[in-house]
Amino acid sequence: MIRRDQSHTLQVEALSSDGDGRADLDGVSVAVPGTLPGERVRVNIVAQSRHHPRAYATLLEIEKPSPHRREAACGHHGDCHGCAWMMTDEGAQREAKREMLRREFGLAVAEVVPAPESWGYRWSSKRVVGGRRGALRLGSYRRRSHELASMSHCLVDHPAIAEAARELEQVASELRIEPFDETTGEGQLRYAWIKANGAGEVLLTLITAKDSPQMDALAAALKLPIGVACCVQDQASNALRGTVLRHARGVEAIVVELLGQSVSVGPLGFLQPNPAVATLAYRELLEPATVVDSGLAYDLYAGMGVTTVALREQFAQVRACESFPESAARLDIEAQTAEDFLVTALACDENPAFVVANPPRAGMGPKVCASLSQCGRRGPLALNIMSCNPKSLSADLERLTVDGGFELVSLRAFDTLPQTPHVELVARLRAGA
Repeated sequence: MIRRDQSHTLQVEALSSDGDGRADLDGVSVAVPGTLPGERVRVNIVAQSRHHPRAYATLLEIEKPSPHRREAACGHHGDCHGCAWMMTDEGAQREAKREMLRREFGLAVAEVVPAPESWGYRWSSKRVVGGRRGALRLGSYRRRSHELASMSHCLVDHPAIAEAARELEQVASELRIEPFDETTGEGQLRYAWIKANGAGEVLLTLITAKDSPQMDALAAALKLPIGVACCVQDQASNALRGTVLRHARGVEAIVVELLGQSVSVGPLGFLQPNPAVATLAYRELLEPATVVDSGLAYDLYAGMGVTTVALREQFAQVRACESFPESAARLDIEAQTAEDFLVTALACDENPAFVVANPPRAGMGPKVCASLSQCGRRGPLALNIMSCNPKSLSADLERLTVDGGFELVSLRAFDTLPQTPHVELVARLRAGA
């Protein structure tokens, strides 16, 4: 029987989707942060699940290291959990991701397509605000806690984002801006959302517990962002998106080049964190699994409209669907969920030939899958899905292929965030062929 504070020597078998090494101990899966497949390690058991055969351990010693182990490039590694796989080379990371997709989610891919850059690739980054008045700090929550881990000089963020974050720390400290304290509900600045366009330009959104003239003083004093917005999030939750957004100074949106298009992204607009890899995935997303009629296409979860514009070059009619009001307004459409959009489309007896979907991490879900299956029963339909969450994609694929009448034609994975377990997946399906 496994007990807390016991030490064991274990053989690490794989890396998991939460970033930890995994080892087996008498039929119990033990998570060991900071370890790699093939390593023999000495660990200390710190917790065990009451309901599942899982336990958690801390690393005491690496008795036999992996040949792929390297020294982590960032001094915050281990404190900040954002780049959990930084201590192994990128080739080994991609192989671990391929195996993780198969083992945990039943998703078989031949390879994980490499990212063009392993460092400085991230164009959208969110920071938690902490510290104290006069010594404000930006970072991320330490794993399984709300304690702040520093992200200073983050190596995966675009250099312009890292510079803007350092300037915000310094100027907000000089102005004695008070960071929000979630335990007391006191304070002002909660989060910072920083977007870059790869050309050195930065858009900053300050997420605050309340608005005040101090935010205008802060916006005016910052030199690096070309635009600053303020958004109030006064609820007890940790949701980053606020309810009241206002422009503070400079430009109201940043222009990003993506898939050969100039796209305008606002303060709360979604921006792919790694546009270079997103472009590779978008190209796969826009390629139907079979030759389809060029009449009607649907773009579900259209976001910034990059795929909408590309589809309009191929199809006579393209109908886009987006639920976030800011993004929908930029597409000149009414904000609408995919569920409601498809219900209306089915009632109108439309027969799309091609549907692309790029849902959020929660996936499409049973209602959307059921509506798409109904579309597929009306006539030939090619359906391509882009997903950043293997778990929700696996569930959606099961709904579509087991009872929904679709056939999975191909599945590809892309290394969207090197140094982390994250991947981008594109599944291509067909029905009624």
